[in-house]
Amino acid sequence: MCGVKIFKEPKMGSAKWKLAAGFAATVIFVVLSHFFIDIPVALFCKKIDKSVTDIFEMITPLGISTWYLVGSFSLFLLFKFYYQRRLLANRVLFLFASISFSGIISTILKWLMGRFRPKVLFEENLYGFNFFSTTYEKNSFPSGHATTVFSLALALSIFFPKYRVLFLSYALIVAATRVVITAHYLSDAVGGAFVAIMTVFFLRKGIYFLERKGFSKLSI
Repeated sequence: MCGVKIFKEPKMGSAKWKLAAGFAATVIFVVLSHFFIDIPVALFCKKIDKSVTDIFEMITPLGISTWYLVGSFSLFLLFKFYYQRRLLANRVLFLFASISFSGIISTILKWLMGRFRPKVLFEENLYGFNFFSTTYEKNSFPSGHATTVFSLALALSIFFPKYRVLFLSYALIVAATRVVITAHYLSDAVGGAFVAIMTVFFLRKGIYFLERKGFSKLSI
């Protein structure tokens, strides 16, 4: 991602304090949601008419990371080696990195937390965490779909701030489908969004740091 600056210098200012506050607020919300909100929301969504949930079922595949990873990496190769548009290649690579790194972090957290999905609550009346688990029924936190779409939206918002509301609305809708179809709890979606925020923030800051240190002279 070096050779051409892919974005302007981020205005850090009080970003560290905002990030710390955001982290604290997210942790507090996730904890409160786990004890007081997640189950009532899941039970409510379970009762939603199938004609409504079917619509959300059609939308939810938009959160699968494969589409964006293959697409962004293909565009990177196209811009890099065919059109030789280094700036566009770097930006698409940043998009690929944002989705892939956040996905890795999300997968690790899923394994560490081992949270039961709503399906297990409905069928076996089990709720909570079964740490260090890899089975689908026990990897609810955080939502991988939410992580993917928010990473996508935040990365695109950096390059096209004019459409930030549109990108974030898209991410919010796709993440919400995971809760509506009871594939995840509300706090899972919130956790996934925060993983995306943290990943994109530190990735952007890290790349800018390397550019300041002279790595912009290198070529990928």
